[in-house]
Amino acid sequence: MKKRALIVLFGALVLFASAASAQEDGWGYALSNELMSPWCPGFSLPDCSSGYAQDLRMWILEQERLGRSEAEVKAEILAKYGEKMLQAPEATGRGVLAYVIPGVAIAFGLLLIVTFLRRQGTPKPAVVAVDAQAIARVDAELAEYERKNPLA
Repeated sequence: MKKRALIVLFGALVLFASAASAQEDGWGYALSNELMSPWCPGFSLPDCSSGYAQDLRMWILEQERLGRSEAEVKAEILAKYGEKMLQAPEATGRGVLAYVIPGVAIAFGLLLIVTFLRRQGTPKPAVVAVDAQAIARVDAELAEYERKNPLA
């Protein structure tokens, strides 16, 4: 009896998982995940616990079911709530800067690190200026020391 109950439970779980994945195949769920919630600042639309967010998610799915295109629905939402609904800016116009500036900053930082490490890795030759008068003075002092201390 326990074996049969486990098989039925496993079969129900498989059916539930396949139904959930089939339900998420459309663009409605993907669009909902791309949008921020205007009612819960800092949260995506699916993460917002507001009833209004739930209504908007259901409205998006209904629009998909009715056969509207994703671009039409997205344009309507952005017209109503503004560009703040997007989790990431569009890669057009000034929005391109949001993608280019971090890349340039990372490349510049890597260039600085590589330059620093190369300079640290190659020892610079020591340059000693030799003065003939200083050498003559040292030789004279050594000779004087050896004359005064013959055993040293």
